[in-house]
Amino acid sequence: MTPINRRALVNYVLITYGITWLCWISAFLLGFDDPSFSSMITVEYLQSDRLLPFLIFRFGVYGPLVASLIVTQYYYKKKGRQRLVQNIFRWRVKLKWYLAALIFPLLILSAVVVIGIVLTIPFAAFFNSQLPFLMFFPFLIYQILTSGLEEPGWRGFALELLEKAYSFEKMNWILGTVWAIWHFPYVIYLYYSDGLLFTLFSLAGFTLSIIGQTFIISWLYLNSRSVLLMILFHAWLNTVTTLFLGDITIEHPVMGTVPALATWGFVLLLTKYFPVGTLKNKSG
Repeated sequence: MTPINRRALVNYVLITYGITWLCWISAFLLGFDDPSFSSMITVEYLQSDRLLPFLIFRFGVYGPLVASLIVTQYYYKKKGRQRLVQNIFRWRVKLKWYLAALIFPLLILSAVVVIGIVLTIPFAAFFNSQLPFLMFFPFLIYQILTSGLEEPGWRGFALELLEKAYSFEKMNWILGTVWAIWHFPYVIYLYYSDGLLFTLFSLAGFTLSIIGQTFIISWLYLNSRSVLLMILFHAWLNTVTTLFLGDITIEHPVMGTVPALATWGFVLLLTKYFPVGTLKNKSG
């Protein structure tokens, strides 16, 4: 990796963490309570004193996006900015990549359900989220406009730099670890009341799952070169995960590592039988 790319990447990570963690920790101190999607769109919630911590928390989600724009402008000027914007809005990719983005999360989550049933988790514990069916599409749009917009930073900026210096496996371990640690304040917020051991267990399972997801998203991105597709994939993954699993990892702690195991099983099959570029080279 060239010195300028290394400095750009390090500064990107520091700015991303700084923006997000400042917002999230501030929101926690102000009483952020992580409302369900159904409750946060009510008039009562929008008029309550809970709205400000929520907005501060949500702004923190844009840390990767804001950092990518700042660092791109500082180090790569107009050329880098144009390249990033072109990738963000690239939608003309093969239909097979859209289908892969649609199907992959469904396959992984179906495996999670099957493993859970084998572990004697009742089927009724799945598909039991607080998200009403009529709210599915609005929730997907919400995910596109929030978590999905992490992708210009993680894939459109960071992955592009890592790809120039590392193998597929190494760059994903690096990026996946960075992405997982970025979430840590929120994960700790969710689980700290259950004790230190459970929190550490949750962090470990979450980190493994995120790194596995990184392999899958990178595979899709390097084959399609579309940040827009990654935005849609990220939002779709979050949405169907909420629909399939809800709060099952809180209600049944044994399920804490199952999503990570299912994700990694999928990663091993995907990278063994369809290495990056093989499908692209065969059919465009």
